[in-house]
Amino acid sequence: MPEDSGQSPVHTVTALAVGIGQAVIKPIRPAPGPATERWGVGVGEAAASLPRLPGLLRGIARQLNRFGSVVVSPSGIEFDGDEVAWSKVTEIRTRRLLGYLFTDALTKQVDRLPGWWFPGRALVLSGVTHAALTGVALAADLQIDRGVFTVYIPAEVHSKGMLRREKQIHPGIPAALLLADPAVRDCVEATAQAHGVPVIPAPDDALEAAARRAAVIRGAVSQVMAIAGVLAGQAGTKSSA
Repeated sequence: MPEDSGQSPVHTVTALAVGIGQAVIKPIRPAPGPATERWGVGVGEAAASLPRLPGLLRGIARQLNRFGSVVVSPSGIEFDGDEVAWSKVTEIRTRRLLGYLFTDALTKQVDRLPGWWFPGRALVLSGVTHAALTGVALAADLQIDRGVFTVYIPAEVHSKGMLRREKQIHPGIPAALLLADPAVRDCVEATAQAHGVPVIPAPDDALEAAARRAAVIRGAVSQVMAIAGVLAGQAGTKSSA
């Protein structure tokens, strides 16, 4: 994991969360290279692996993966119980972990809360999360090219759907932290490449967009402060005269 630069509390908390995730998954990390058999971590995977669980119940137990899971196999990939076959995957897009956690991952977790709906909820949630991420970029002094800010994950699996429509699956917060583990990330990417699936950076990375907004805000504040300084100086000159 990249060295913690200590730029902000959010940076430190994210680094701690990634470290805990890597410590938990360390004993069961996937082998290097493409997946040659089913490998997965999740609530359902843990339940299905119980030695005395009857075979007929293992598939039912795996339904619990919707609460957080990453599964990679020679046949397909799964995030949080949503599975797609490699033969249908068109590409995988990567995103910086911190930006993804504050946007799509958080939105997905909120969507799973019962009764959490009101008109315009998506717009409100998007505005709040992007504003918070802009605050993170400001707190980090726009230094997003070091430490945990550089950690990326395979965050978007694009695939062919019905009637030529594109489908996507995204990981929630627990699955995103699992994907931040280098061994898990490498397994996903190696398996994708073995099936001819390109892995490319997303063109609209949320953290980079937040840094651009933060730079504009900082520039505007600097201009206001400069104008205020000039006006204060002029007022002081008039009073002394």
